[in-house]
Amino acid sequence: MREKKKRSRYFLILIMTVVLILSSCQKKDVTTQIVFTTGLRRNELLKIENVICSKAEGSLLLVNTKNKYEEAFGEEIWKQQIDGISFETYVKDMVKNQMGQLKCMSFYAQEENIVLSEEKKAAIEQAASLYFQELTEEEKEGLDITQEDIEQIYTDYAVAEELYEYLTKDVEEEISDAEAKVIVVQHIYKDTTNLTEEEKQNAYQTMEKIEQNLKETDADFNYLAQEYSDDSKIEYIFGRGEMDIAFEEAAFALEQGEISDIVESSSGYHIIKCINDYDMERTNSNKKTVLEKRKREAFDAVYAKFIKNLLTEFNQKVWDKMKIEDYKEMHNNNLYEVYQQNVQVE
Repeated sequence: MREKKKRSRYFLILIMTVVLILSSCQKKDVTTQIVFTTGLRRNELLKIENVICSKAEGSLLLVNTKNKYEEAFGEEIWKQQIDGISFETYVKDMVKNQMGQLKCMSFYAQEENIVLSEEKKAAIEQAASLYFQELTEEEKEGLDITQEDIEQIYTDYAVAEELYEYLTKDVEEEISDAEAKVIVVQHIYKDTTNLTEEEKQNAYQTMEKIEQNLKETDADFNYLAQEYSDDSKIEYIFGRGEMDIAFEEAAFALEQGEISDIVESSSGYHIIKCINDYDMERTNSNKKTVLEKRKREAFDAVYAKFIKNLLTEFNQKVWDKMKIEDYKEMHNNNLYEVYQQNVQVE
């Protein structure tokens, strides 16, 4: 994960992806009360306990997300569908989740008496001013936004960082080489996912012949993989928990230069050759990933319990009237980048 000024934190993954209360509230293990209400004001979209997300904040998050997608995929992306729903609905659901995640974490921080330093507040004010100045008058008018609205979003970002740090402060940061070890392997693969039993037997017999060839001759593994494998990719570099369990266990059991017997995974047959049983550079780099995963799991365990009983009100009527096409003339999409460049994580 790339760092800037200090480091990007897991809360950004939480915020910038769809993992929230409003989409997960239908799951049986979540008891958060969701009320779709007309009790909120016209300029209010969401209320979680005593924390409110304004329509202006929602608009700003929506237009930034919209422009990010258009920058990556072009305006034609809005003609696409995902699982039978329009891409606009998909993106709006994502932004709704993003709003809720920010406000849930803001309320949680209140409950834990987490406050920002005066230095952080000043940095947020400066960043909000810089971003506000980048907006055209048409964009300001179209979003009906003020600098204070931007400051609120940046404050929510900063509070989320502080909360994440607070809830993961006791996580053990020492990661062993064994836990983070990264290996390099090659494999020859026969895909059996859609084969009949007879076809699977034929595939296995082919692999037996390849295995015999490797054991009895000096046949080149890479050549045989190119010739017979159903996978166009021959070499894989990975750590624990990244591959099919059967494949992973067999691969990690090999020493450098060793070749496995035939291994059956959930998708087919493999013969695996270990190219490097301990990639030191990648292992050291992977320790950061393993630590972040450990922190994420610790955060999730506590956070999931907290959000279960929160009362959430959502102004569906106002939200339904907010259309992607309403923001077609707005092209500023660096909301988070300005924050990241100007508000340093302590």
